[in-house]
Amino acid sequence: FILCKKLMRVLVLGKNGLLGKALVKSFQKEDFFALDRSELDLTNEHDVFEKLMTIQPELVINATGYTNVEKAETEEDEANKINGYAIGVLARACREIGATLVHFSTDYVFEGILKDGYDENARMNPINAYGRSKMLGELLLEEEMELEDPNFRSEAGKYFIIRTSWLFGHGGISFVEKILTRLNEDEPIRVVDDQFGKPTYVNDLVEQVKWLIESNEYPSGIYHITNSEKTNWYQFAKEIVKLANGDILKVGALKTANLKMAAQRPLNSTLLNTKLPELRSWKDALKDYFDTK
Repeated sequence: FILCKKLMRVLVLGKNGLLGKALVKSFQKEDFFALDRSELDLTNEHDVFEKLMTIQPELVINATGYTNVEKAETEEDEANKINGYAIGVLARACREIGATLVHFSTDYVFEGILKDGYDENARMNPINAYGRSKMLGELLLEEEMELEDPNFRSEAGKYFIIRTSWLFGHGGISFVEKILTRLNEDEPIRVVDDQFGKPTYVNDLVEQVKWLIESNEYPSGIYHITNSEKTNWYQFAKEIVKLANGDILKVGALKTANLKMAAQRPLNSTLLNTKLPELRSWKDALKDYFDTK
């Protein structure tokens, strides 16, 4: 006689992105729903409440977002709407139905001047519009999920704000795909060597998130999940080219100051994980990415 584990009712938002696709794959054996932006516009408060009331998920995982760092400089209102205010609304809806909310944030909420990087409690101080919009989402989510409100009936679920960085994987555009495209087109590859952080394989990220939820040992709060070992974009690019059996002499280094970009980038946005078991190194994860291509 085997007791069946009760399936969890899970709703994944942003099912068509790089992260969304990996989440769908990981959670599809649960009592599972997945929506994209055409099926649920998070900026429409009425629709958000109606959809969540209808589905009644126990767990909501939000993988949607405005992600164009350059464009956000001229579209800050739009970025704030999607990455900021919509997250506050989603959190309020989750609180009303007692659902746990998982939301993904970014290393770009930090200014990038600390030598050793940033732990979960470091003060946010973004230097571009995208980072400011993501900070707004974090603040509104925490505010809503921690609000004591007698008008809400059910016991609030937990919330997890997952900060990650330099995401790569199958099923979407990432730095790895861009480098491989340049390599195939025989284009010179010039990459900055003075911006530091930690690459993250989407499969490793999703596996850790699932474990975090299912272990049920961790309180609500902010968690940093990346692959381990700090690097820069130039070293990352060289490793990609090497694993693709390309000529690493094609990869040249340049400085951030020489790039004409609308958005400022943090020079060291390394995320320090002080709360969860450490993941394998990004180099091992990148090998895995190539092995499963």
